[in-house]
Amino acid sequence: MFKNLIVYRLAADWQPNVEKLEDALENERFVPCGATEALSAGWVPPRGEPGARLLEEIGDHWLLSLRMEKRVLPGSVVREKVDEMVERIELETGRRPGKKQQRDMKEQATLELLPRAFTLQSHLRVWISPKQGFLMVDAGSIGKADELITLLVKADSSINLHLLQSAESPAACMAAWLMDGVPPADFVIDRDCELKAADEMKAAVRYARHHLDTDEVKAHLTSGKMPTRLAMTWKERVSFTLTDTMQIKGIKFLDVVFDGRDKPAKDEAFDVDAALATGELAQLIPDMIEGLGGELDFIGQSAKIAAEHAPGGAAAKPASEPAAKASKTASPAKDEDLAAEAAPWD
Repeated sequence: MFKNLIVYRLAADWQPNVEKLEDALENERFVPCGATEALSAGWVPPRGEPGARLLEEIGDHWLLSLRMEKRVLPGSVVREKVDEMVERIELETGRRPGKKQQRDMKEQATLELLPRAFTLQSHLRVWISPKQGFLMVDAGSIGKADELITLLVKADSSINLHLLQSAESPAACMAAWLMDGVPPADFVIDRDCELKAADEMKAAVRYARHHLDTDEVKAHLTSGKMPTRLAMTWKERVSFTLTDTMQIKGIKFLDVVFDGRDKPAKDEAFDVDAALATGELAQLIPDMIEGLGGELDFIGQSAKIAAEHAPGGAAAKPASEPAAKASKTASPAKDEDLAAEAAPWD
């Protein structure tokens, strides 16, 4: 069901409304690329069946699916077409087109070739857990997930969210777990890891199917390399790789999850798979956040910073009485220096 997850926090004042969101998605339903369109994106039934709902409810969880279609037009084909156009003009006029004219010709060639280009489709799944206030995107990169979020907010502007971040750095936490060999409760460290230096050389060491509780790994950490990926298992039920940007990659449900379960009928497979995946991961994600020091309170942090830098705030508190008396006897030049030193924006 899910291969990767990027977790967003929904605003506390968001009001979940299935009908409203489904109507909004209907207005942005997927339409295939037009003859001269390079890209098209829209919402499709997550069940994969024509005529099915655009928003599937599985227990307390909502599932959506975004389809993207793009026309594949190799640059070499465009260049070949432009070269033909340049050669023809040169034969007809006796002069070679300039750079601006060639740029215009490239656009023209692209428009002429696009209708003949073949298309590729891809899908991104969205999982919304209204009760937990999470929205998760099954994407391989934050950039891809953000593209989807832009389209989702375009469909329903009432959705307000931000990328969830932990109170402590995932890289620092992973380094500590590797150094002392003690991961958070219910998690174990597996045998895959990537360590990368923070300097301009970006020297990296990758371990695959390798014991990580070794002096060699600790030496790399001591020298300044930090984990960017670490394979872990939660409760002997779900294996995954945690990244330094708090992405959950390579999700794999272990055999114990399926013990005692009969193979579902074809028409029940989607519901069973979705219930299993959301049921397990809805528990794993809060445990992981707790293991990373809890969730960073964006609103609280923003309010604190704003208060500190506002006139009359903590950063702009009046000088103490002795300092105030001293400033009265200071020269005008020194007064300016003191004001500059106390300015909260410096």
